[in-house]
Amino acid sequence: MNFRSKLTLTFTVLIATVISVLSLTIYFFAKQYTYSDFNDRLKTRAYTIAQVYLEEDELNRQAYRDILKMYQVPLSDEEAYIYDAQRMPAFESDTLELSSQNEILDKIRSDSYLEFKRQDRQWVGLFYQDNQGDHYVFASARDVAGKRKLENLRNILLLCFFGSTGLVWALGYFLSGLVLRPIATLIKEVNTIRASNLHLRLQEPSEHDEISALTKTFNQMLDRLEVSFEMQKNFIANASHELRNPLTALSGEIEITLRRQRTPAEYINSLETLQKETDRLEKLTSDLLRLAQAGFDEAEVKQEKVRPDELLLECLAELRYSETVRLCLDDMPEQSESLSIMGNTSLLKMAIMNVLENAIKFSGKYVVTVRLQLQEQKLAIVVEDQGIGIPQDDITHVLQPFYRAKNARGHAGTGIGLSLSDKIVRLHGGKLSINSTEGRGTTITLLLHCS
Repeated sequence: MNFRSKLTLTFTVLIATVISVLSLTIYFFAKQYTYSDFNDRLKTRAYTIAQVYLEEDELNRQAYRDILKMYQVPLSDEEAYIYDAQRMPAFESDTLELSSQNEILDKIRSDSYLEFKRQDRQWVGLFYQDNQGDHYVFASARDVAGKRKLENLRNILLLCFFGSTGLVWALGYFLSGLVLRPIATLIKEVNTIRASNLHLRLQEPSEHDEISALTKTFNQMLDRLEVSFEMQKNFIANASHELRNPLTALSGEIEITLRRQRTPAEYINSLETLQKETDRLEKLTSDLLRLAQAGFDEAEVKQEKVRPDELLLECLAELRYSETVRLCLDDMPEQSESLSIMGNTSLLKMAIMNVLENAIKFSGKYVVTVRLQLQEQKLAIVVEDQGIGIPQDDITHVLQPFYRAKNARGHAGTGIGLSLSDKIVRLHGGKLSINSTEGRGTTITLLLHCS
């Protein structure tokens, strides 16, 4: 059973339960009223019988005629009985036979009035005092009209119950379809997304409701999946090529050196070449491992409160050429609490170190300026250098793993650092932006959310 049917069934059962309770309540009170009303009529009939048969000699002609008119209204299968104080029938034709008859007469004597029911007949009994003596008066009849009314009411209530239940089911099924239509659209859009088109995103509705929140959650999940797939795709496509270069250089150098006997100076030169290629291979392997680490889900990355100013000072203390870096904290807010951000210290430090190392490497002898700014509840770490800059055609590609700008290929590097920093910043819900002019320098801004 799909969710639409379950929702419709739940809604129908709920409404049917309410209708059932209302119908049973109506029928119960209608039955009670019918029973009570017929007993009142029997009570009136019993008094009328007593007056007609016991007080005829005390009534004037008009009163006697009025009482006879009341008695002329028939009741179904009506019976009347009168007993004297000795509990003997006042008329020889009376053949009243009731179970527990003496108990009933005792009850009437003590309470002066009694209502009871035997099978399908209703009875009333009253204790009537007259100048001819005390008497017990009984009136009994079948409420045929009341029974028909109750049966008619029951049929109407049953018809209304089943009819309204069917109508509620139809309306519930229709309305649940309208309510679930955005979810159906969402499912249809999700089913169109494959590994080959992870750049697609779900259309977010204009209403700010649960469907909108679900759509945003899906889009955020797709962002994370796209980052992971991009990382895997780039890793598979480029890692083997990048790893092969230093390995080929190592193999070639060793092969050339072993072809003939060498002088100590030549062996030293060969070992230095091997050391250089080994360092390059080590750096590349380390960067690849870090790139894989940056592809973790943010839920799996340990987060804590981080002070970016303290993190910057740690990074500068570890840099070899920290004397070429100038830290500017003039734009820091007065409240130091507003500087804290939620993130992973190791990953954020890695991102900042990569940006700083690139800036120092491409600036040469020029000073690199690092600023910490607060921009509308966001912290910006701005790294500005005066190096070779990035060509405009390459700016849109430098964040891709292993990509290197045309004018950067003469400098040592793997093309992973900037891409790694971008992935780490995105993992923390931030943004890395680049503003560069070839030959004049580059400004890289890491924008992170305050905690």
